[in-house]
Amino acid sequence: MPRSTLLTTTILSARALRFVDCIKIELSAGTLFYTNYESDLTITSIDGSTQDTYLTGQGYLGHSAITTTAQAQPEKVDITFDSSQLDSTANLVGPAFANGDTTGAPVTITKVFVTSAGVIDFSYIAFIGIIDNFSIKVTDTSSSLTVFCGGQLANFDKTSLYGFTNTVSQSKLYPLDTGFEFSANNASNIRWEE
Repeated sequence: MPRSTLLTTTILSARALRFVDCIKIELSAGTLFYTNYESDLTITSIDGSTQDTYLTGQGYLGHSAITTTAQAQPEKVDITFDSSQLDSTANLVGPAFANGDTTGAPVTITKVFVTSAGVIDFSYIAFIGIIDNFSIKVTDTSSSLTVFCGGQLANFDKTSLYGFTNTVSQSKLYPLDTGFEFSANNASNIRWEE
């Protein structure tokens, strides 16, 4: 069976298709949207309720490998930004981390499939986690910011980021969750159904 012209000229063309990264970091001071594409990208959320514009030229360089396995394995991902965005003169990623509360902030890495004409064909979420820590390295000639992310169980032996198993600590990640109000109740007749 012969290959179609579309398949050979468009899909198999070395420069026709690319996966690019879209990084969403939800800090308390505001949400940061960055991409490593040549221009800004607007992506519709998975549920279709919002459209987010990911900005180019904001210093995002890349992330560490994201592995996919058949095992339930907590993932750790490092996100790296270059020195041009550590300036304190604008609303950039460096000051956002250096001046804010970032521990436990949600992070989403979305992979976007873009054609050579800049059309978004499809996207998928490659990583969802939280910020564990960050590192700013400054020398006489360069500077960089590395954001260390993981799932809630990425380092189970580590002292908790959130404090204690109570309503105050739970509300840091889930502000509307009031489930701990009922945790002391003894309920034996719960019916689990939809």
